[in-house]
Amino acid sequence: MSRAGAELSILFSPGCVQLLQEEVLVQGPKVLVTGATGLLGRAVCREFQAGGWTVVGTGYRRARPRFLYCDLTDEDGVRRLLHQFKPDLIVHCAAERRPDVVERLADATVQLNVNATGTLAKEAALCGALLLYISTDYVFDGRNPPYGEDDAPNPLNMYGRSKLEGEREVLRHCPGSVILRVPVLFGEVESVAESAVTSLWLKVQEGTEDSCLLDHCYQRFPTDTRDVAAVCRKLAERAKQLTEQPAGSAPRPINCQLNCSRLELLNLSVQPKPFMSAITDCLWPFTPDKRWRQTVFH
Repeated sequence: MSRAGAELSILFSPGCVQLLQEEVLVQGPKVLVTGATGLLGRAVCREFQAGGWTVVGTGYRRARPRFLYCDLTDEDGVRRLLHQFKPDLIVHCAAERRPDVVERLADATVQLNVNATGTLAKEAALCGALLLYISTDYVFDGRNPPYGEDDAPNPLNMYGRSKLEGEREVLRHCPGSVILRVPVLFGEVESVAESAVTSLWLKVQEGTEDSCLLDHCYQRFPTDTRDVAAVCRKLAERAKQLTEQPAGSAPRPINCQLNCSRLELLNLSVQPKPFMSAITDCLWPFTPDKRWRQTVFH
């Protein structure tokens, strides 16, 4: 967390935390990272800190002492956290992401991956924060790759279905949010078992001198969490550039180009004069040298 220009006091309470911000003078934009104790969450926190953002990361079982404890299924606690911290951005990494565990703990998974995501989306909309939701390639069935953003999801397991429902909750409650689907991840792990990729090292060590048995049926595309974190930061900074307005000014649309095809169908359209020529006609009378019109463009 950036401490320049701000002193941040933290009080822990059941279900969530309280933040008391004192004498905030100068600070970077604020980002709240859920699941900050996890493989991706840690990388996201580091990336945004390096980029000059004020970062608050939340966790659950492994939260203390590095991150704030927050039970994302506690609606009141989530509401307090967002209203006190007032983030500009929320990167929602927290999820139950182990497919086999999800099948055994379906109810708990729905609470975290779906219901808690919906709560976070509602509160993000209320406090005006951009929500970046981390989803998964498991929303697809794997039968017709590669998949684009407009391809129809068809998850095969409970994990994929829960993340797809999370996507829908985000879009329903917080329009303008960003959904980033990622494949299997690896990175700076706290133990080799933390990632499905690095956990293969254990099988390699347990095998014979030359080989070990691995499933070759499924194709996966391992991705470094540092790369995903960098994309998250770039997405946030691009969105920030598009939404910033000069102080005191009214909001303006980014691109409101008009479709004139109906005028053409009705044979009412006109061929516009080239802009450079038209603007010259408008401005040349106001130039000190009236010859400007001829000398510059002819």
